[in-house]
Amino acid sequence: MIFDLGNVLVNVEYERFIVKLKQNGVSDEQYMNFFKGGNYRLLGYESGDISTEEFVSKCLTGLNLTMEHDEYANAFNDMFTEIEPMSSLVRRLKMENKYRLFLLSNTSPLHFEYITKQYDYVNLLEKFALSYELNSLKPDDIIYEKTIEHLGIVPGESLFIDDLPENCEAAERHGIKTVCYNKKDHAGFEKEFEKYLRL
Repeated sequence: MIFDLGNVLVNVEYERFIVKLKQNGVSDEQYMNFFKGGNYRLLGYESGDISTEEFVSKCLTGLNLTMEHDEYANAFNDMFTEIEPMSSLVRRLKMENKYRLFLLSNTSPLHFEYITKQYDYVNLLEKFALSYELNSLKPDDIIYEKTIEHLGIVPGESLFIDDLPENCEAAERHGIKTVCYNKKDHAGFEKEFEKYLRL
């Protein structure tokens, strides 16, 4: 069983990060221009192309910020909250010990280190396939190929839970079963999820 991280195991609330940038003088236009429409992944941090030091330095310079390195890192990390129905599910599955539990996530060193410190249930997962370590991002085919090898899974015996349809579709192309998660309808997810458990 393979879980995504953002908006599956933890809520991602970018707005909180943006508010902190605005409090430090960054305009909406500056933010959108620097992050290419708000997509900081294009800087290459989540795909492992640049280090944390390089990422923070680029952001401080590109956004014309006078924040300290740690202050920016803390602001960048302040966008997560627990999704309690999913944390409960992970704890239950771990206790039942019937399935191997894994993670496949587009994430960065700063975010992953913060999340694993703050949310202990994430550490209940056996092994992590992280975009910055695999030097690739979902939904590119290569990350699924690397994940299958890295986690040592049999695709046809594996279930992947992600919130984005394109990521689920890519996993299915590699023979992995999927359930697309909508955090606003956890009950609906549980019904579909239980069907797979009975197979």
